[in-house]
Amino acid sequence: MKRRDQRIGISVVLVLACGAALTVAQTGRPAVPTPAESAGHRAYTQSEDISAFLSVLMARTPELRVSVAGRSLPTDAYGARDIYLAVLAERPAASPEALDRSKPTVLVTAAQHGNEQSAKEAALRILRDLAVGDLKPLLAKINVLVMPQTNPYGSFRDVRANELDLDLNRDHVKLETEGVRAIHRVFRAFMPEVTIDVHEKGDDYYRVSIGCVSNANIHRDLQDFSRRVVLAEVGKSLGKRKVAFHEYLVTEDLGADTSSGAAYASDRPEPREQMKRYSTTDLNDGRNSLGIFETLSFIQEGASRHDLETLAARTEWQYLGLRAFLESVAGHAPEVLKTVGGLRAGLLERAAAREAADPVHLRMTFARDPGRPELRLKRFERAASPARGVLKVDKKAGETVTAADLAPVPGPADLAVVDEVVRHWFPNVEATLSVRRPRGYIVPAGMTDLVETLLALGVEVGRFDRGGFAEVEAYEAIEVVPAALDYEAPERIDVRAEAVRVPVRMGDFYVDCVQPAANLVPCLLEPQSAYGFIRYRKFDLVPEKGEIFPIFRVAGAPEPPVTPYKPWRP
Repeated sequence: MKRRDQRIGISVVLVLACGAALTVAQTGRPAVPTPAESAGHRAYTQSEDISAFLSVLMARTPELRVSVAGRSLPTDAYGARDIYLAVLAERPAASPEALDRSKPTVLVTAAQHGNEQSAKEAALRILRDLAVGDLKPLLAKINVLVMPQTNPYGSFRDVRANELDLDLNRDHVKLETEGVRAIHRVFRAFMPEVTIDVHEKGDDYYRVSIGCVSNANIHRDLQDFSRRVVLAEVGKSLGKRKVAFHEYLVTEDLGADTSSGAAYASDRPEPREQMKRYSTTDLNDGRNSLGIFETLSFIQEGASRHDLETLAARTEWQYLGLRAFLESVAGHAPEVLKTVGGLRAGLLERAAAREAADPVHLRMTFARDPGRPELRLKRFERAASPARGVLKVDKKAGETVTAADLAPVPGPADLAVVDEVVRHWFPNVEATLSVRRPRGYIVPAGMTDLVETLLALGVEVGRFDRGGFAEVEAYEAIEVVPAALDYEAPERIDVRAEAVRVPVRMGDFYVDCVQPAANLVPCLLEPQSAYGFIRYRKFDLVPEKGEIFPIFRVAGAPEPPVTPYKPWRP
């Protein structure tokens, strides 16, 4: 099947919905209600509803431009569906080049997980209020990009995964899913200063949680700004509205290592209420994959029972979180521009200078902060914890959902707000393995799939236009214990580096580290990286003992000459 062009800037013709001009006085609803509002929150919004809704907004809002950023794959039961991008700017921008970059640009993505429906509904509501509602004045300070539904199939089926049964928010390195490819296509085209990815978690004491980047390669100033300014202001705003909020934390009363995500045993349910979030340093997580470009990147999680009965309330909490977030970013627009712009320029300077004091971290772990041994939060008190009766909260992947799991139970009651002390939390990230960033890497000509993935991630790639020789650093595998599963780094891989002179063939690829992806490139191409391509069997990179790793480190300017290499697919 010939695939449809998915490039940014493709215009989309949408069909106007009937009855769109009804006023608040006539209906008791906003002039342009979202599909969920029109349905009284008794049904989830579908792709066709989004199309009609966006067409109405475009007819009423000159500041809005809508394009198709991607398209889900068709199945026997569900056809392909467009993945929309809405661009909202004070001066209409039909392309990234037309956007006013004197203002920070914010990218909002939602519904990577199809059954996290309130994320999509809140994103549509935010989009409406920016276009024709009381948030429109924010466009004087920021540009906003909204991708309200990145997993159309999952949303339609009300399931977490997409049409390939893949988890989108575990795919930001390998890029197997069309939805994630669309996110990175948009990011690469617009290079926003700020991103926020909207999700739902299980039923919780807390209505909204927002977390910032958590990979040690992302500059510490971004974490500091995120916590000091954005999260603090969101917390105050939500507190005034009686919405319980906390940072998306890494805590575990049993002290388990949560650096790469973890699961608790099904026969030990008690940590569930003690745990606030198993976070991750991984780059296959959306916020970190975009944050490594020195981006103010966030994840928002809303409390959820995954039922229609609570959809209106869940959407409201998500909306209020997003609203407070955008208001905070807009209120600090000059500082956001200066911070992100300065860090991105500084990264390029350090990469060019190859400063030894600026290593790239390949493995890391969360750590406690001795200066902050405990954390005080406020939560809603309720009579009993929802150990059962809450759909999918207690279920692991593949477990059967029973009638008892679907039985209605009381939602979190807004009772007394009480103090909670978290004594085991891990706010810091410490590197356990680091390397000096090289000038670049040589990748053999046959690794086209790997190179195409690099390009899709926004990495610039060149190609040698004639043969020759190069002075490189080669890795010999000393000991290798392969991982049991795909998506995992080798259990153990020890290497020995040696400076050698190797032949370079015409057609071999060259990946320069002096580019915006300067921190990402080593993470992907180093054999000892916990985040690299070596994790994925598709790329066949795991060496045998005594073998030479096929990707070479280059210390100086490449010889022979290199010309830019362009992808063969968007």
